[in-house]
Amino acid sequence: LYSLEMVDESHAQLHQHYTNEALSGKKVIGLYFSADWCGPCRQFTPDLVNFYNKMNSRKGKEGDFQIVWVSRCRDIDSWGQYFTHMNWLAMAPEEAMGERGSKLSERYKVKGIPSLVLLDEVGAVITTDARNKIPADKAGIGFPWRNPIAQAYITLVPKSLRLMVKSQIGDVKFKLMSKLKSLLPF
Repeated sequence: LYSLEMVDESHAQLHQHYTNEALSGKKVIGLYFSADWCGPCRQFTPDLVNFYNKMNSRKGKEGDFQIVWVSRCRDIDSWGQYFTHMNWLAMAPEEAMGERGSKLSERYKVKGIPSLVLLDEVGAVITTDARNKIPADKAGIGFPWRNPIAQAYITLVPKSLRLMVKSQIGDVKFKLMSKLKSLLPF
């Protein structure tokens, strides 16, 4: 992952980070799918910057929220220009604009941009509709907009147990899909 540090008004320096280290301790991780050529993205990004800053400056919640930009820009120069408008992390442009970015879009059912997907600390989806929730809740009162049952689960079940459950569900899903594939003729 990359972060961008503005050296002065016209020069910036990229810093590279290991994903695990950069996201360690974050309670909410946003995957922001957007591009420089997209008018709605250019309109939403400043609002998202303000929201991000507001959520990360709340007392007792400082730094709990991190966004990773998954660029849909068409070239590296555009990626660099557009990244100067953001104060969060970004996937490497060749990954974001390549197969990894496409797979993330597919996994989180991104239909159009801008799109903001929120994940919890173990990678479970909180919402795939954060892009529409921010304008409706600019103060972030309901952030990160978990449903009440999920909130109770997060509160009552320790992180280690949630990770174990997530792993077990993944194994069961894999076995079930394998069995179904073996039964279906195609």
